[in-house]
Amino acid sequence: MKTRKLLLKPMFIIGLIVLGGCYDFSQFDNIKVESISPKWVVPVVKSSITFNDLVEREDANTIIFTKPGDSRFFIAFRDTMDLFSAAERYSLPDFNFTKQYQLEAGEVPGAPLPPGQTLGPITKVYTETYNSITGAEVKYVKFSAGYINMVVTNNFQNSISATIRFNSIRDQLGNPLVFEMNTTPPGGTFTIDNKDLTGYSLYLSSGSQYNTLTVEVELTIHSQGNPISVTEDANIQISLTGLDFEYLLGNLNETFHLDDINLTLDAFNSLIETDIFLSEPKLTTTFENLFGIPLALSIVNFDATNTNTGQQVSLVNEGEPPTGSLLLNQPNNIKYLTSLEQQQPEVDSKYVDHNNSNLEDFLAIAPNEILISPTVTVGDATTNHDYFVRKTSTLRMINEIEFPLAGWIDNLVISDTVEVELPDLEEDLKLINDNALKIRLKFKFINSIPFNIYIQGYFLDDANTLLTKLYDKDSELMLVKSSAINQTTGKTLTPTTHWAYIDISKSRYDQMKNATKLVIQARLQTGGNTHQNVVVESTNTLETMFSVEFEGNVDLGN
Repeated sequence: MKTRKLLLKPMFIIGLIVLGGCYDFSQFDNIKVESISPKWVVPVVKSSITFNDLVEREDANTIIFTKPGDSRFFIAFRDTMDLFSAAERYSLPDFNFTKQYQLEAGEVPGAPLPPGQTLGPITKVYTETYNSITGAEVKYVKFSAGYINMVVTNNFQNSISATIRFNSIRDQLGNPLVFEMNTTPPGGTFTIDNKDLTGYSLYLSSGSQYNTLTVEVELTIHSQGNPISVTEDANIQISLTGLDFEYLLGNLNETFHLDDINLTLDAFNSLIETDIFLSEPKLTTTFENLFGIPLALSIVNFDATNTNTGQQVSLVNEGEPPTGSLLLNQPNNIKYLTSLEQQQPEVDSKYVDHNNSNLEDFLAIAPNEILISPTVTVGDATTNHDYFVRKTSTLRMINEIEFPLAGWIDNLVISDTVEVELPDLEEDLKLINDNALKIRLKFKFINSIPFNIYIQGYFLDDANTLLTKLYDKDSELMLVKSSAINQTTGKTLTPTTHWAYIDISKSRYDQMKNATKLVIQARLQTGGNTHQNVVVESTNTLETMFSVEFEGNVDLGN
């Protein structure tokens, strides 16, 4: 049992609440005392409301609206969620590597050079693979943060100097990052500490290769008269740390599972039994994509559950889905940005309806929970490496289930729990609480909504023990009778006037008075023939007159 507001709010609940808290029973200005018998009639409610007023509106994802040129009401459930973001998915790991600068045999002189002479400069180019993102072929990275550190240790027997040029790391003007190493004696070191790379770019393409960083070392040996050999080296240790990116270019080829998506259809939360058919439903999934790379979303599961009844249905495609359909268990290619200059997301919508899926069956159980299990594929099988991902790239999904209030309901049961506190008849109304006491709830409905509504109420104490019922029969009471319906269009022809009465004896009232909770079960059934489609229009109203009639002995002494 869930304590919720009703989807359809039976007016007798309002009446009971008014009796308990809104009507001042110490004042007799509005009470009619009949001259023959001690019978009092307390007018409680007289109102006229539309169907829009009857439907639960408090939950933000349930929207009721009309469309231009269409008198029907539409209900939509909308939920927006971020499926994944580049900031959460992609990061640049620290990058550490070591290179040994060594001479080849043909570069070594046959004898030691005289002191003061130099050998070189001799240039050598080194490459290192940087797998910044697993499985990706990255061409370019625009740094938003990061540092480079370098230590060069001279393991030659002579002094050395060098120009170390990082052709893969360039400033905003396109110039490579260059470090000049002054003359360093044997065993000496040259150190670069935390050179800031903010605003620099990392170029990782080399011919047809990607993920490749290039370093060029132009080294000169300053002879001290010692031999030069191929076994000597300059040990170069390089580390890039604290890296982050503004955007990157490449092809990120990966497929991964996204977090399960749990949706709630709040307007169905109070339903405990259903047998309904909704005509012309449509589910539209809109993607807002800020990635500049192909994305394909696959939906592994799309399952509806009514947690009150235990019913479950999976959404599946039927027939050959036309262009624009939301494909289930197949990849859905999503439009993506094609220019780094574009700041607004690319919007792409897919849909399922009663023509390309079993959506009618999906909604027939009045699900209050929907579970979606998606996977996403990033990139494609092409050789294009100019796709881009910004750090701020996100993929957002907006789900909207929309249907006109057209169809039929054979058995839709709503349960609701409200707190109650009934008046003390002796203190508030000066009635003598004896066997002469009679109470009657009187309802008059003038209804142009094509629904029958049946009710039953259960009075409980704090321990949830059943004390009594609102209506003394095991069956329910027809509270509201459907309007007369056009058999062709399903729309209301004329309103229907219906009276309903609930008689409450003294003993039952005493039991009700001890209750702290009232559990209401309301069953809805569309009017007309069995399983006839009906239409709820924006002009449909329900006029309600509710009064309470008391009959009993009055304690005139008080």
